[in-house]
Amino acid sequence: MKKVLVMGGNQFLGKRVCEILLEKKYEVFAINRGNRENLKGINFLKCDRNNEEELRKITENLKVDYIVDISAYTGKQADILQKVMSGKFKQYILISSASVYNNIESYPAQEESSKGKNEIWGQYAEDKYLAEKVTIENSDRYNFKYTIFRPFYIYGEENNLDREKYIFSRIENDLPIFIPNDGSNIIQFGYVDDLVEGIIYSFDNENFFNEDFNISGEEGLTIEKYIDICGEIVNKKVNKYFVNLEKEKLKARDWFPFRNVHLLGDITKLKNTGFKIEYSFKNGMKKTYNYLIKNNKLQTPKVNDIERNLYKKNNI
Repeated sequence: MKKVLVMGGNQFLGKRVCEILLEKKYEVFAINRGNRENLKGINFLKCDRNNEEELRKITENLKVDYIVDISAYTGKQADILQKVMSGKFKQYILISSASVYNNIESYPAQEESSKGKNEIWGQYAEDKYLAEKVTIENSDRYNFKYTIFRPFYIYGEENNLDREKYIFSRIENDLPIFIPNDGSNIIQFGYVDDLVEGIIYSFDNENFFNEDFNISGEEGLTIEKYIDICGEIVNKKVNKYFVNLEKEKLKARDWFPFRNVHLLGDITKLKNTGFKIEYSFKNGMKKTYNYLIKNNKLQTPKVNDIERNLYKKNNI
């Protein structure tokens, strides 16, 4: 039985990785601080990954085939883990982010596009880029194969970020949705199960050794189209209002779940490996909506102060 160490493993993507690995009969180990409940069936190792001594102690007798690192947010975190686990794994899969692309005027982003620090995504993007850099350097130092995945926006059941639920809850409760500017920015979304299957597809796959990949759905959608599709799924008319950011002196992220920038990538390199994206955006969002409804997660949402002020300005 192949063994997999998942860093994280108890929230959204990490949890789904563990669930599908267990379904496919892998032996799964998960390292996290235990702040949330872990899945039954995994080997839970309680540890703060930032503490090298603690990490070394808890993994002293651990050998695995693959490491899926979802919780590496800095270069230091990646470095500590790779050093501590040196010689005890074969392939390291780093879940990075499409935010590392720093030329926002050049889309769709390709794997060779410019990466690094950028003002739009801030410290998060720089740190993810440094985690990639350290991984590439350490692969020679510690003799392991690496695979880097750069997801665009991930969506799906149990998303811990208020994105799908933000839109669906407002449509479900007949509340207005305030869209930044004209809603024409294009974003690419990937369903969580497609990302998980891509990760597993990379295991022992030479096409993925020491390579980086964009991973997402195949559709680029404007923000307005994204919202319209959500309305079609709920089968309700969407009360849309457009907000002039410059006039109102606002930033999209002051109230809205997405930044007012394009985020679009080319996934040709991934498709050339033979991997296929299964879910269209609408199909994945239908599954997400049904989950939210079934679990009573679309009650009247908490409206923030900016939305309340926009209500008044629009006489709502």
